[in-house]
Amino acid sequence: MRLTGKINFDAIKRRAWPFIIKLLTILAGAVIMAYSYNALVIPNGLLSGGVAGIALIGNYLLHIPFYIGVLVLNIPVFLLGLKELDWKFILYSLLGTVAMAIALALTKPFTPVPNLGHDLFLAGVFSGVIGGIGGGIILKAGASTGGTDITSIIAKKRWNISVGAFSFYCNLVIILASLFFFDPKIALYTIVSMWVNGKTTDRVIDGLDNNKSVMIISEQSVAIAARILNEVSRGVTFLEGQGAYSGDPKKVINCVVNHYEIPKVKEIVLDADPQAFMFVTETVEVMGNFTRIPKRGNTMDLGF
Repeated sequence: MRLTGKINFDAIKRRAWPFIIKLLTILAGAVIMAYSYNALVIPNGLLSGGVAGIALIGNYLLHIPFYIGVLVLNIPVFLLGLKELDWKFILYSLLGTVAMAIALALTKPFTPVPNLGHDLFLAGVFSGVIGGIGGGIILKAGASTGGTDITSIIAKKRWNISVGAFSFYCNLVIILASLFFFDPKIALYTIVSMWVNGKTTDRVIDGLDNNKSVMIISEQSVAIAARILNEVSRGVTFLEGQGAYSGDPKKVINCVVNHYEIPKVKEIVLDADPQAFMFVTETVEVMGNFTRIPKRGNTMDLGF
């Protein structure tokens, strides 16, 4: 049997390239975070928030390798996330978590440790800056490194608790628990590191917990709106518009999404109509029904 069809390499390249860029971005963020832990956090005996903080306590007290603790403690988190969140976000987050664990193990022997003269304040500040840059890069790519990133989103979905508030409470529990095992100043400098980390992450991703208002003008508005409804599970409104130059009527898409959903919306728009006009603005406050609508399918899309 002879195949007469031709392989469209341009189409394959157009779809695969953004996927490859996203993977490389996640890997870069994971390596940066690993450097922060190996060079600044662990050598100075500092802690961290979330699952990483628990893994560090296990490393200091029980000598369990940090990367092993990160992987093992994230297993129940990802199992819960598979039931509650988007498949694609979970799989990319799994990649981020595994990549960071591997980077922690492979780069540790070669990581230069700066001589800070046992200055825990400097260690806390710069570990927060470097870790925040790495974490922000991963989050901006539409992924995470597991832990409270995932549990916070689940809490937001189930009980409408803000991501920042839930992360704060989780970290507070870890800090209070550390007071029973470590010098109180370790907890205080860890708080400095966590605060700087959070501020840096927010700078990198332009607001972790902010909602975004999206306006899309395209010749494929109906198809784009259908995909946003099915794949992002957010409501969409059509606004009637008219081209000032052409005079042609247009359906303008308007929707409000959170930061984690922006990469998916961009992907949908570029895939459906590369010539579409789209702009995203900050939304200070959202009132009314902003809950996610039930998905109409259960397909898993990896971006190919």
